[in-house]
Amino acid sequence: MLMIFPIANADGKIFKDFGKDGSTIIPISEKRFSNEVDGDTIKKDTLSIENEKMVDEIMERTATKISTGVVSWYGDKFHGRKTASGERYDKHELTAAHKSLPFGTKVKVTNIRNGKSVVVEINDRGPYAKSRVLDLSQAAFSEIGHTNTGVMQVEYEIIKGEDKKD
Repeated sequence: MLMIFPIANADGKIFKDFGKDGSTIIPISEKRFSNEVDGDTIKKDTLSIENEKMVDEIMERTATKISTGVVSWYGDKFHGRKTASGERYDKHELTAAHKSLPFGTKVKVTNIRNGKSVVVEINDRGPYAKSRVLDLSQAAFSEIGHTNTGVMQVEYEIIKGEDKKD
């Protein structure tokens, strides 16, 4: 027994055979595609040179570098002492020490294990342990983890657009 099934093209339209006179696809391709499509390819929108430059500048200004590393915290022993920036260290404030970032820089720190984040302000120098990238204040560390652990693996990024103190 011979069974004949209709054949469909890629967009699901049925291929109809009109016998010996020829065949056609319904609807014909001119009616299937809009102006955004050229054959099988979607036309790419193009920007003017000025707009391309503006997009590049915006992307460069807003791009942030995310890094990972180990952070530790410091608390009671340093509470009330002067930091490298001249401010007094307050273990209850959301601050951090970094080896080279300018004082006043805002940094978002995210605990990789639990996804909790905190924004800290750099106001001191350190850490002095080679394997660590930041020393967080006790309050900042407590926001994203438990101080009993001592250290944690984090992602951190500089927050753009903040005024920095030099």
